[in-house]
Amino acid sequence: MSTPSTVLGEVRPEHDCPHGSVLVTLYYQRSFALPIGEVWAALTEPDVLARWYGRWTGDPESGRVRLTMTDEHDSATTDVRIVECAGPRLLAVDVDGWRLELRLRQVGRVTTLEFTHRHVPRSEAAEIGPGWQYYLDRLDALLAGQREPRWADYPELGEAYR
Repeated sequence: MSTPSTVLGEVRPEHDCPHGSVLVTLYYQRSFALPIGEVWAALTEPDVLARWYGRWTGDPESGRVRLTMTDEHDSATTDVRIVECAGPRLLAVDVDGWRLELRLRQVGRVTTLEFTHRHVPRSEAAEIGPGWQYYLDRLDALLAGQREPRWADYPELGEAYR
């Protein structure tokens, strides 16, 4: 995969945000012809996660880990709080105030990932949305054994998230 996928995320209104705020949820769905355990490993195992997103260190049993991004777009390190983990079906984390939820379900031979980034200021969706599309395309490429996408192809997708 060398260009952005045509699978864009959705911008959905938030219903449980403070009065007067304009927050949205970024929602993405991807399907893989793989068992749920393989997709879960790509989301949670440090060595596999590092190949498409970032490497975590620390003890997840403590409810906190450190994540260092591992791609051309970002190399920052940040603290991650594990809000809920019910493998291999649900992982919810807080990353610098960003609530991220990853839900997996398998039907037959297909595993579906639903990824949500909640409480995004509407004014930031066009900047954040292409980033998540880029990372999910990297995950797609890893799981399909294809070439990784390039970040330079993604910023122009911002209009689709306005």
